[in-house]
Amino acid sequence: TFANARRFLTYHLTSNVAELTPFAIWALSGGRFPLALGVLQVLALDIGTDTLSATALGAEAPTSQLMKQPPTSGRLLDRTVASRAFGVLGPTEAAFGIAAFLAGMLAAGWRLGDDFPTGTALAAASGGAFMAVVVAQTANAFACRNTSRPAWELGWTTNRFLLVAASLELSFAIAFIAIPPCARLIEQAAPPTLSWIVIVAGAPSMLAVDALWKRLRRASDEDRSSA
Repeated sequence: TFANARRFLTYHLTSNVAELTPFAIWALSGGRFPLALGVLQVLALDIGTDTLSATALGAEAPTSQLMKQPPTSGRLLDRTVASRAFGVLGPTEAAFGIAAFLAGMLAAGWRLGDDFPTGTALAAASGGAFMAVVVAQTANAFACRNTSRPAWELGWTTNRFLLVAASLELSFAIAFIAIPPCARLIEQAAPPTLSWIVIVAGAPSMLAVDALWKRLRRASDEDRSSA
């Protein structure tokens, strides 16, 4: 139970970084850099695309070696959870969200130094940021299943609740892009092809960054134990 709580805490904190970054950039730029994600989009992310996967992580089966380890203690938000969410996974997810937004702007003809376009171009770029966070967060859910092994070593179908949750959440996100009244409700539009390239690249990149972090952490632990 304690391990699962840390799993979905890492998962949620990662998305919080990606959701807050556009507001931080907007504020630091004095409003010159438009909001990549609006308030209604953040609510859609939190309620529509995060809840089910977080619940599925709470139902993750224990590892075979769990009962052979010493009892887990300490804070839920420890140094490992904080560094992973705020220092690795969160910034990676945020970077893809902003990159998809800028890709949408570039597709609309914007160039560095120009004023940012508004209207349909801004809505499409914002839709790209929205989908980039959704796709990266879906990959993050699989990454958060374990703190030491990469997602592909666990088996993609060993947590069927997560498969169902991820499928429903992706369907929900696509509906809010493809159905015009839903898209208008949260002030976005279907992203251009250039944004989709960034969006699709987000999933394998999140898994790769997570795997690298786990490998470096494992190597660091081995060095400390041998010292």
